[in-house]
Amino acid sequence: MTVLDRLTKPGSRILPVFGTLYLVYLATQPPPARWVGLGCLVILAPFALGWLAGRVAGVGPWAE
Repeated sequence: MTVLDRLTKPGSRILPVFGTLYLVYLATQPPPARWVGLGCLVILAPFALGWLAGRVAGVGPWAE
């Protein structure tokens, strides 16, 4: 199994973490990448918090 197979398999837990880290990286770069990163973080932050709450606290739609 390759790294790509692990990242793309259904239910992968690490992909949202890598995606968020990449957006934070973009937000630290000079414009226009900064604006793209910040815009995406503003839109995706509620989803990331919901995913984290589901995984850690077991609440919400991402609870297992």
